[in-house]
Amino acid sequence: MTPCMASVTGSRCGSTRRRAMHRSGGRCRSCASVRPTRRSSRPRSAISLCPGSSAPSSIRLPPHRAPLTDTTAMSTQSNSTVAQLPIESIRRSPTNPRKRFVEAHHLEMTASVMKHGVLQPVLVRPWPEEPGLFELVAGERRHRAAEAAQLVELPALVRDLTDDEVLHIQIIENLQRKDVHPLEEADGYKVLQERGHSVEQIAEEVSQTRSYVAQRLKLTSLIDSVRELFFDGKLTAATALLIARLPAELQDKAAKEITAPWVDGEPRPLKTAAEHIQRNYMLRLDQAPFKTSDAGLVPTAGACGPCPKRTGNQVDLFGDVKSKEVCTDLACYEKKRIAAAAQKRAEAEATGRTVIAGKEAKKVKPYQYGALAGGWVNLDEHCYDDPKHRTYRQILGAKGAKSAALLEDPHAGKLVDVMQKSDLKKALADKGIEARSTGAANPSQSAENAKKKAADAYRGELFRQVREKHDGYGLDEFDLKIVAVTFYRRLWNENQKRITKLYGWGSKPLTEAEFAKKVDEIEANARACPEGLGRLVMDIALIDESVAATYGPSKPELLEAVARERGIDPAAVRKQADVNAKPKGKATPTPAAKKAAPAQKTPASPAPARKFAVKKVPAVKKPAAAKTTPPPVSAKKVSARKPAPAKRTPTADEAGREAWPFPSTGKP
Repeated sequence: MTPCMASVTGSRCGSTRRRAMHRSGGRCRSCASVRPTRRSSRPRSAISLCPGSSAPSSIRLPPHRAPLTDTTAMSTQSNSTVAQLPIESIRRSPTNPRKRFVEAHHLEMTASVMKHGVLQPVLVRPWPEEPGLFELVAGERRHRAAEAAQLVELPALVRDLTDDEVLHIQIIENLQRKDVHPLEEADGYKVLQERGHSVEQIAEEVSQTRSYVAQRLKLTSLIDSVRELFFDGKLTAATALLIARLPAELQDKAAKEITAPWVDGEPRPLKTAAEHIQRNYMLRLDQAPFKTSDAGLVPTAGACGPCPKRTGNQVDLFGDVKSKEVCTDLACYEKKRIAAAAQKRAEAEATGRTVIAGKEAKKVKPYQYGALAGGWVNLDEHCYDDPKHRTYRQILGAKGAKSAALLEDPHAGKLVDVMQKSDLKKALADKGIEARSTGAANPSQSAENAKKKAADAYRGELFRQVREKHDGYGLDEFDLKIVAVTFYRRLWNENQKRITKLYGWGSKPLTEAEFAKKVDEIEANARACPEGLGRLVMDIALIDESVAATYGPSKPELLEAVARERGIDPAAVRKQADVNAKPKGKATPTPAAKKAAPAQKTPASPAPARKFAVKKVPAVKKPAAAKTTPPPVSAKKVSARKPAPAKRTPTADEAGREAWPFPSTGKP
């Protein structure tokens, strides 16, 4: 008689005679054994075996390129038995890599079990330590749902399995799930690796690339706090990998920076997060202030070449990092930098060379960028008195550089060769170079320097006090005025002209005083510019990128970044612009097009201002086209229309001021 497999597959009874029994109201023993039984319906039964459920023997797992199900496994195992087991006799496996279960999915399966029962048996093996109990190998979700549905028994496929076979089935079976978390997947791979499986073997078993498995395995190095962020959905598999590549002591800090609100409360996108990590947590080995091949510099670390924390040795993990010579261990890099500096300092002191370190070094180099103070010159700087424009080191040669002092850079942490200007002048003279730029200052120059020093002291103190008075929480209207005027002052002539055209202020660039007066008018008469100072500041900031550069390639990076922030797709705009530019012959003639024809007689390129796209936008001339309000000609006219004209009326001490914030160039 053909055995009934309905209890195993969850399908209709396969036996011809037993189908008839179903139609006639009879019961197939195999099918009846899997019908859901409530704990209140009947007492717990002993293990009931389903007849005819044996099949082939030896433990040989099928290839895992196809999903592995309990049914597939049962059909290939001769030492398997389908049985109804008391649910209390089944214990969850401690080696199951799956630790988290989605509550919504659990409730859905529980409802299904309550209605239809468990249609597919779970896979168990006799518990090695406790006879009469069974270890749940696969099917924990069904087991949990059966418990929640208060079933007394559970259909199970009982099979004798070794520990290794249990692990294989658990890991591979879990990987077939759609909702498996990358961390659980990684933990499963880690168990296999600890049991002697190579990355290549694991990749072959799960039908993935070697790089994919290596990246998943790296996720297991995440510290607990970052794992929780990952499980909570605050990190993706890609951003979690960025952090997993860092040393444990830096992961928490990096994770907080990556998940912190960035734009509109959202975390950083992957590209920005990767750039942040590379910029702040990775160091270029080809620019290291020590010999990367020196294995004895820090004996516990060894040379940098074969180090696993060098990106070139972990291509599977650092494929996004362009350079192979990048260190990902900042602490180790710092140890080597300190050791190399100490080594070089000791060598210099042994030969009698001067070493400038600590507070004295900060006096010589108070800022990270800029010239050295105290009359010192870096030998790696270019000598502008040299016709060949060589560095001082190249001019002096190795022998001449030996007399230089060593400066311990307080910002970069490396030792640099420096020399006093007076000593350089003599050394350059010996080489036939007249060092005018390094000579002593004449009396008039000394007076100018003293005057500048006094002015610097005044400005620096004033700047400090202004900063202290600002609360740091945003910009008010006065602050925006300052920013607008400062930005405008730094624009090229053509860009100043574009701004004046954009706001209907004429076709010529305004002077700083004239522009400041316009800014005052914007504040005094909002109808002249409904968008306000914020729009003006952004226009000035982006106007330079609104036209392509005449010489050399350039990218409108800031303009595109703002566009994306405002929900505009730069690629779509570029595509439409290309389409609009193609049918030149079919375009309707315009006065501007007619003017362009004679320009073809000369090869000169058209003026950039004619290409300015904003000129064609109606909103551009909106402020000047407001017919209901007379255009603001001067601050006096604007203030006359305001209810409080006294505010704009010049007082005695304001006499001579042309416009905010520039004082008059006339009498004081």
